[in-house]
Amino acid sequence: MSSNPGRILASWMRLLALVGMGASLSGCGALAITALGVGASAGVSHTASGTSYRTFTASATQVKAASLAALSKMGVTVEGIAKTESGELIKGNSADRSIEVELEAMSKSTTQMRASAKRNLFVHDAATAKEIVEQTERAMAAADKRAKAATTSYLVRASGSL
Repeated sequence: MSSNPGRILASWMRLLALVGMGASLSGCGALAITALGVGASAGVSHTASGTSYRTFTASATQVKAASLAALSKMGVTVEGIAKTESGELIKGNSADRSIEVELEAMSKSTTQMRASAKRNLFVHDAATAKEIVEQTERAMAAADKRAKAATTSYLVRASGSL
C-alpha cells in the first residue's frame, strides 16, 4: 500500500463526492416519492394557478349578466348554464379552449366568480381566465354607469315636473 498523499487525497475526494451524490439523490428520491404520493395535490395547485377568482359586490344575477356579456365580447360560444350546489356554472368554448365560469352567491349583494380556460386536461390558460374576469369587471362598470345615468335622467325629469 502506498502512502502517496496525492493519491490518498484523491481517494478521499472521490469518497466525499460519492457521499454527496448519494445524499442529493436520496433527497431526489424522497422528492420523487412525495411527488408520486401527492400527485393529485400538485395537479390541483397547477389548476388553481390557471384559475382567476374575483369577488364582486353585486348580486349573482348582475355578475351573470356581466359574465355573459364578457364572454360574448371575447367570442366565446356559451354551450350551457347549469345550476350547481353553490350557484351556477357557465360552460363555453373558444378556438381550442374550454371555458368555465362559476358563480357563487355569497350573499344577496356579494358574488364570487371563478374563471378557468383549458386547452386540454393538463394545459391551463391563466391569461385567458384573467381576461374573462377583467372583461366581466368592465361589463359591471359599464352597467353601473348606465344605471347611474338612468337614475340621474329620471331624477332630472322628475324634478322638472314638480
